[in-house]
Amino acid sequence: MISSPAALSRAARRLLFCAVALGTIAPASAGVITSVTMFGPNAGVGPGLGTVAVPAIITGAPNNDNVPTPGVPDNNVVVPIKRFDANGFIDIEFFVSPSNGVTEYAFFESADNNTGVDWSGYRMILGYGVGPAFVPSGPGDGLDFDFPDYDLPPTSSAFPVVVTPNEDTLLFSGGTQSAGAESFQFRIDVPDVPTSPYFSRFTLRQVPRPAPVPEPASLLLLGVGAAGLGVWRQGASRG
Repeated sequence: MISSPAALSRAARRLLFCAVALGTIAPASAGVITSVTMFGPNAGVGPGLGTVAVPAIITGAPNNDNVPTPGVPDNNVVVPIKRFDANGFIDIEFFVSPSNGVTEYAFFESADNNTGVDWSGYRMILGYGVGPAFVPSGPGDGLDFDFPDYDLPPTSSAFPVVVTPNEDTLLFSGGTQSAGAESFQFRIDVPDVPTSPYFSRFTLRQVPRPAPVPEPASLLLLGVGAAGLGVWRQGASRG
């Protein structure tokens, strides 16, 4: 089922409310996310694309790494909203103004499954470039999912289990996302992004994992087993 504009608008309003509740919108200054790359009408690109928007980038405390801690503001927020129409990746590329510091952002995201297939997991990867040019972020480059502190652990309304195999990857599992939108919350440490040739920009790639579908042979065995159980029950009732 394709999400209506009204449904997407409601999701956007909910996420924006959470974002504004954390802090007051302030003009972006150096060392922060300033914008996203627009690919036509969408703020994202990839084979999974339905629609992508980033209606809010809020920066109230540049260079605030390692929050929340007492006395340190926690009001840097990004709100991505995306709809997958196919089970492929979607890339969002962010632009950053360097300032010799690291700014920590809270991401409040809505991901809508419009593929017609349930998801059993969801993967997020940080890197540089988009599409075939995508390169995963390397260890120690400053760009990470709030590694190693994970001040507020990443969460999802659909997947209660989150594994962090490395500083640049989040693996969500332990549940099922059917048709419709679910929320994801996570944090990203954004450095000056000095990696050549991707100066001042980085990419957030997201990939849903379709739930496994039983093979025809497995379905046949299941059917034979059910039929055999029925015959056994009939014989037992006559006896």
